[in-house]
Amino acid sequence: MDLQAIKTFLTLADLKRLSLCAEQLCLTKSAVSSRIKQLEEQLDQALFVRSNEGMSLTPAGRQFYQHAIAMQQRWQRAKRELAQQQTSSGRLRLGAHPSLAGDLLFRWGSVLHQYDPHLNIHLEADYSGAIVRQIAAGALDIGIIFVADTTAGLVVEQAAEDRLLMVSSRATSLDQVTADNYLYIDWGWGYNAAHSERLPQLQSSRLTCGFAALGLPWLQRNGGCAYLPERQVTPLLNSGELHRVADAPEFRRPIYVTYASDAQNPRLLQVALSSLSEVLAQP
Repeated sequence: MDLQAIKTFLTLADLKRLSLCAEQLCLTKSAVSSRIKQLEEQLDQALFVRSNEGMSLTPAGRQFYQHAIAMQQRWQRAKRELAQQQTSSGRLRLGAHPSLAGDLLFRWGSVLHQYDPHLNIHLEADYSGAIVRQIAAGALDIGIIFVADTTAGLVVEQAAEDRLLMVSSRATSLDQVTADNYLYIDWGWGYNAAHSERLPQLQSSRLTCGFAALGLPWLQRNGGCAYLPERQVTPLLNSGELHRVADAPEFRRPIYVTYASDAQNPRLLQVALSSLSEVLAQP
């Protein structure tokens, strides 16, 4: 499919006027019309309808719009990656669960960059299921997740264990933590079940959070108590900005690393895994 025709389609869909589209692309109006007609013939669908407001997308045009954006993005990414290969020593695409991205993924990428500044590194944050799907599809090389997925063709290994500690913006004990000052963070099914069993009095918290990365900023701005990863709060506990809640139980959840069993570049894979082990070993 002609990428110039795709670009013309997207420009006309956004500007809605042949004259504006032609001006934007430095074409004549007849050239714009010709490209759109060529695209419609290839798809066997009418993509635009003329109205008083200009050129509007048909139902088929609206459906094709997202595909056209994706094709243009894939083309630009392919051009960028091919250009990078000329001066690159390789490429690693790393993914992590959002609650691991701001800490572990950031440090992991930094260690790899220091190891080889000519290495192309792409960092991606997404939920465990999406990370697994992207690795299976070849869109990512390695992921750190919280679910031991058994997708065929993928290797899944436990890399570490997250300790979740109840912390507070001021010194307090567990009997002072109530539904009014406790932020309940959804750390996943296993955590939720254990929390319900060990802390039933806090199940009806007025404040709940489904996106764990918001937990620490919330406490820092509004105060209160919540369960947060030890790796994230240790510096704040040491500085006195946060306090560990006395007598509160701790929870643990495994962190897994996953990658394709038939990795395209086994050497780079081992470099990345070794770097991850180095990061996980750091306090």
